[in-house]
Amino acid sequence: MRPSGFSYHRADDLQHAYQLLAEFGEDGRPLAGGQSLVPMMNLRLARPNHLVDINRLPLNQFELKQDFLRIGALVRHHEYADNPHIAAYFPAFQEAVHWIAHPTIRLHGSLGGSISHADPTAELPAMCVLYDAEVILGSLQGERRVKAQDFFHGAYVTAVEPGEMVIAVEFPLPKEQPSGAFSELGERLGDFAIASIGVALTHKAGTIATAAIVCGGAEMVATRGPAIEAQLVGKRLDQVDFEVLAAEFSGQFNPSGDFTATTAYRKGLIGELTKRTLQRACSKALEAA
Repeated sequence: MRPSGFSYHRADDLQHAYQLLAEFGEDGRPLAGGQSLVPMMNLRLARPNHLVDINRLPLNQFELKQDFLRIGALVRHHEYADNPHIAAYFPAFQEAVHWIAHPTIRLHGSLGGSISHADPTAELPAMCVLYDAEVILGSLQGERRVKAQDFFHGAYVTAVEPGEMVIAVEFPLPKEQPSGAFSELGERLGDFAIASIGVALTHKAGTIATAAIVCGGAEMVATRGPAIEAQLVGKRLDQVDFEVLAAEFSGQFNPSGDFTATTAYRKGLIGELTKRTLQRACSKALEAA
């Protein structure tokens, strides 16, 4: 299929982009890599009358600050894999990158585009939720910060208002030594995930200091497990009961069935991926301790 008619505009700078988006309101959308938006337009699931090309804007940098890593909205997916700050502080994020679609999409797709699209099975929204990130939105009114867990409202629905666009995401740096892992299963490599699990731990002297776990694909947004996280904190890394925690975490979900998996299969998969991902995160922490 082909998209419905639209007008193309190229923003010269950030202020120009804000002016165009404010002028077009709900009829305007920013365009970066187009790996999510253009397919939606081709299927007539998205019908913006105006596209604002933002690729010339200075939003493609990693900035390491004292307390957080700021990633610009135009950073492309392939850039995460080799970034030393992500490797050092966000190991689950680094693993998740390799599951993002195919090489061409990783070459062109952007952070801002992925989280604005808000696919329930996508890796980057899950990483934002896992690591308690803050999404930075910009407009003519200035910048607005939204916690990742409040940013994603549902499948393909976010907190972005007309006239706004994502300009960066900030990930708080861990206070103790980090560990983490990410696991996913799809019908084929590069397909949408049937389910995915991310685990982020910090540890000190062989004990878990902080814990976070997220599941993608079970609900309309990536979902944390606060009860499991609370049980992990204070545990010795070599004394975690992975079977029990995995069963408890999968028990909080009642995922729908579809053409890729039944409800029972997806629920069982969540439990198995949780067990394996927790094991790997703890094993990596023990090796580093």
